[in-house]
Amino acid sequence: MMRKTSLIGIFSVSVLLLATLWAQPNMNPGKWEITTKTEMAGMPAQSLTHTQCITASDLVPVGGDASQHCKVTDVKTSGNTVSWKITCGGQGGEMSGTGTITYEGDSMNGTMTMSIPGTEMTIKNVITGKRIGECD
Repeated sequence: MMRKTSLIGIFSVSVLLLATLWAQPNMNPGKWEITTKTEMAGMPAQSLTHTQCITASDLVPVGGDASQHCKVTDVKTSGNTVSWKITCGGQGGEMSGTGTITYEGDSMNGTMTMSIPGTEMTIKNVITGKRIGECD
Protein backbone atom coordinates (compact mmCIF):
# COMPACT_ATOMS: atom_id res chain seq x y z
CA MET A 1 0.00 0.00 0.00
CA MET A 2 2.85 2.38 0.89
CA ARG A 3 4.51 1.75 -2.48
CA LYS A 4 1.26 2.51 -4.35
CA THR A 5 0.86 5.80 -2.45
CA SER A 6 4.47 6.77 -3.25
CA LEU A 7 3.99 6.03 -6.96
CA ILE A 8 0.81 8.12 -7.06
CA GLY A 9 2.65 11.00 -5.36
CA ILE A 10 5.58 10.83 -7.78
CA PHE A 11 3.21 10.67 -10.75
CA SER A 12 1.23 13.69 -9.49
CA VAL A 13 4.36 15.80 -9.03
CA SER A 14 5.62 14.80 -12.49
CA VAL A 15 2.34 15.85 -14.11
CA LEU A 16 2.45 19.24 -12.37
CA LEU A 17 6.04 19.87 -13.48
CA LEU A 18 5.26 18.94 -17.08
CA ALA A 19 2.18 21.17 -17.09
CA THR A 20 4.33 24.09 -15.90
CA LEU A 21 6.91 23.48 -18.64
CA TRP A 22 4.25 23.21 -21.34
CA ALA A 23 2.70 26.52 -20.24
CA GLN A 24 5.85 28.43 -21.24
CA PRO A 25 6.34 29.56 -24.84
CA ASN A 26 9.31 28.38 -26.93
CA MET A 27 11.45 31.38 -25.97
CA ASN A 28 15.15 31.41 -25.12
CA PRO A 29 15.65 33.88 -22.24
CA GLY A 30 18.32 36.53 -22.66
CA LYS A 31 19.06 39.89 -24.24
CA TRP A 32 16.83 40.61 -27.22
CA GLU A 33 17.09 43.21 -29.97
CA ILE A 34 13.53 44.38 -30.65
CA THR A 35 12.39 46.53 -33.56
CA THR A 36 9.02 48.24 -33.44
CA LYS A 37 7.58 49.69 -36.66
CA THR A 38 4.85 52.20 -35.84
CA GLU A 39 2.09 52.79 -38.40
CA MET A 40 -0.46 55.57 -38.06
CA ALA A 41 -2.87 56.97 -40.68
CA GLY A 42 -1.52 60.07 -42.40
CA MET A 43 2.00 59.62 -41.02
CA PRO A 44 5.06 57.88 -42.48
CA ALA A 45 5.96 54.66 -40.68
CA GLN A 46 8.72 54.94 -38.09
CA SER A 47 10.97 52.20 -36.72
CA LEU A 48 12.74 52.10 -33.39
CA THR A 49 15.13 49.42 -32.15
CA HIS A 50 16.02 48.76 -28.52
CA THR A 51 17.40 45.93 -26.41
CA GLN A 52 15.61 44.26 -23.51
CA CYS A 53 16.29 41.37 -21.18
CA ILE A 54 13.41 38.93 -21.63
CA THR A 55 12.84 36.14 -19.11
CA ALA A 56 10.22 33.48 -18.54
CA SER A 57 8.63 35.75 -15.91
CA ASP A 58 8.79 38.93 -18.06
CA LEU A 59 7.70 37.98 -21.60
CA VAL A 60 6.22 41.28 -22.85
CA PRO A 61 8.55 43.38 -25.04
CA VAL A 62 8.31 47.07 -24.12
CA GLY A 63 10.54 50.00 -25.06
CA GLY A 64 12.64 51.77 -22.44
CA ASP A 65 10.49 54.91 -22.38
CA ALA A 66 7.22 52.97 -22.55
CA SER A 67 8.05 50.93 -19.44
CA GLN A 68 8.19 54.17 -17.39
CA HIS A 69 4.75 55.45 -18.44
CA CYS A 70 2.89 52.23 -19.31
CA LYS A 71 1.20 49.55 -17.26
CA VAL A 72 0.97 46.03 -18.69
CA THR A 73 -1.88 43.86 -17.37
CA ASP A 74 -3.77 40.67 -18.15
CA VAL A 75 -0.72 38.81 -19.53
CA LYS A 76 -1.74 35.41 -20.91
CA THR A 77 0.22 32.63 -22.57
CA SER A 78 -1.24 30.18 -25.07
CA GLY A 79 1.33 27.90 -26.67
CA ASN A 80 4.10 30.14 -28.05
CA THR A 81 1.92 33.26 -28.05
CA VAL A 82 1.81 35.85 -25.27
CA SER A 83 -0.98 38.44 -25.16
CA TRP A 84 -1.47 41.46 -22.91
CA LYS A 85 -3.37 44.69 -22.31
CA ILE A 86 -1.51 47.97 -21.92
CA THR A 87 -2.38 51.47 -20.70
CA CYS A 88 0.01 54.39 -21.15
CA GLY A 89 -0.09 57.93 -19.79
CA GLY A 90 2.13 60.93 -20.18
CA GLN A 91 2.20 64.42 -21.63
CA GLY A 92 0.33 63.34 -24.78
CA GLY A 93 -2.62 61.94 -22.83
CA GLU A 94 -3.74 58.39 -22.13
CA MET A 95 -3.69 55.51 -24.60
CA SER A 96 -4.74 51.90 -24.22
CA GLY A 97 -4.44 48.79 -26.31
CA THR A 98 -3.63 45.14 -26.68
CA GLY A 99 -0.69 43.19 -27.98
CA THR A 100 0.38 39.70 -28.95
CA ILE A 101 3.80 38.25 -29.60
CA THR A 102 4.72 34.79 -30.84
CA TYR A 103 8.08 33.35 -29.86
CA GLU A 104 10.03 30.85 -31.94
CA GLY A 105 13.14 30.07 -29.88
CA ASP A 106 15.51 32.93 -30.75
CA SER A 107 13.02 35.08 -32.69
CA MET A 108 9.69 36.80 -32.11
CA ASN A 109 7.08 38.67 -34.07
CA GLY A 110 3.73 40.22 -33.28
CA THR A 111 1.63 43.36 -33.10
CA MET A 112 0.36 45.87 -30.59
CA THR A 113 -2.58 48.16 -31.35
CA MET A 114 -3.14 51.33 -29.33
CA SER A 115 -5.97 53.86 -29.37
CA ILE A 116 -6.61 57.23 -27.77
CA PRO A 117 -9.97 57.45 -25.96
CA GLY A 118 -12.34 59.98 -27.50
CA THR A 119 -10.66 59.84 -30.91
CA GLU A 120 -10.64 57.48 -33.83
CA MET A 121 -6.84 57.45 -33.90
CA THR A 122 -5.32 53.98 -33.97
CA ILE A 123 -1.63 53.23 -33.75
CA LYS A 124 -0.39 49.86 -34.98
CA ASN A 125 3.01 48.59 -33.90
CA VAL A 126 4.59 45.67 -35.76
CA ILE A 127 7.12 44.00 -33.46
CA THR A 128 10.02 41.79 -34.51
CA GLY A 129 12.96 40.63 -32.46
CA LYS A 130 15.89 38.29 -32.14
CA ARG A 131 17.90 37.02 -29.21
CA ILE A 132 21.42 38.48 -29.27
CA GLY A 133 22.98 37.01 -26.12
CA GLU A 134 22.86 36.76 -22.36
CA CYS A 135 21.31 39.49 -20.19
CA ASP A 136 23.73 42.06 -18.73
